Amino acid sequence: MSSMPEEIVSENDLIQIHHRRIDSLDITRGLAMIFIILLHCCLAWLDHNVVFIAAAGQIFLEFLGPAMFIILSTISVVFTVKRKQGKIPARVMRNLIFMRGFFIIIIGFFYNLFSLNIWGWNILMFIGFGQIFTYYALKLKIIPRVLIGLVILFSSEIIRDFFWIAQNDNIFYWIINFIISSPQPEVTLLPWLSVCFIAPVFGEFIYNTMNQGTEEAYKRLFRLFLIAGVLIVIMGMLLGFEQKNATDLLYLSDFEYISSYPYINLLVMWNAQPFGPITGLVKFLITGTYSNVLYNLGLDLITIAIIFYLIDIKRKDNIFFRMLKFYGKASLTLFLIEYLFFPLFIRNFSILDFLTTVFPFMGFLGILTFVWYRYGKGGIGSLEWLVGRALVPRKKAKKVVNLEK
Repeated sequence: MSSMPEEIVSENDLIQIHHRRIDSLDITRGLAMIFIILLHCCLAWLDHNVVFIAAAGQIFLEFLGPAMFIILSTISVVFTVKRKQGKIPARVMRNLIFMRGFFIIIIGFFYNLFSLNIWGWNILMFIGFGQIFTYYALKLKIIPRVLIGLVILFSSEIIRDFFWIAQNDNIFYWIINFIISSPQPEVTLLPWLSVCFIAPVFGEFIYNTMNQGTEEAYKRLFRLFLIAGVLIVIMGMLLGFEQKNATDLLYLSDFEYISSYPYINLLVMWNAQPFGPITGLVKFLITGTYSNVLYNLGLDLITIAIIFYLIDIKRKDNIFFRMLKFYGKASLTLFLIEYLFFPLFIRNFSILDFLTTVFPFMGFLGILTFVWYRYGKGGIGSLEWLVGRALVPRKKAKKVVNLEK
């Protein structure tokens, strides 16, 4: 992958090409993309006797999935704004962010159609809106921004639960619930909106550190992320030790009542095996709760810190990291094309069959995307190419962006 094609801008390629890239962020995204492909394949391909493994992966490693992409997406907005501030008019800056956000929203809209929903807070839909939310959040100073984020975070469950229960009382409550939770409440507006206010603060720390460029500044950033991550994880766990199960009102899921927290169904999937049934999940492991957002944010900061230490401080470089870097830059395209292959082996694999198939499959996806980018005139038609066209002003739309720089 030494000579990548031109005119490709990855989902996080918002730092201009004449500035140094932060490779650890692309590699972190690539790691998250590998996990998402692996998890999706587990959910689709493992037979009924072993599919509980997918449930365990999603319960305990969810921080490597949508949460990581949301956090990295908000950080990317910080770099977009900071790099271009004072160099282009504010109106042009706003339009670039809006164009990029709306483009990803459109992709999320079509993604929803596969689940027969026009509206739903899937990961792509939220990242698109999150770009816009983060842009306006950055207009506030850090302390007011964090305070607003915390208010949104800790009030989210009260607000969501009220409108979810009261949605049938009148049309106004139904509309509010439809907006904040949606018929498919995966990555809901609340509490994830809080991340658009809190996570960019860490993006500003990264940006300032890169401007300083000293070894000591890098080490300070590593310590900051590691300590903050550990403290936030502990906070999320302490605030989320309450246990919930699939019979609780807001977590109940049957043909007549759809759960406000659908990830509780992972508990049912896990209990399909005979040797380790559990009665419930603690709240910090249930997606959509404020304690889960804190838990995921903390683990994501720790993960970013570790990869930052290896890549940007210790300067580790090998074929594995380069592969992750490419997967990170091509993450949008990989996220969607993987679905084309899921129908091939629905519920067909034992553990051994799965392991001997899934890793070659992930390699095949990488090679397929690489060939597309290298021989397809810069990956024309890929999502990264389309996002790049939306990001770059028209007069600069033909600038060369090399994925391997």
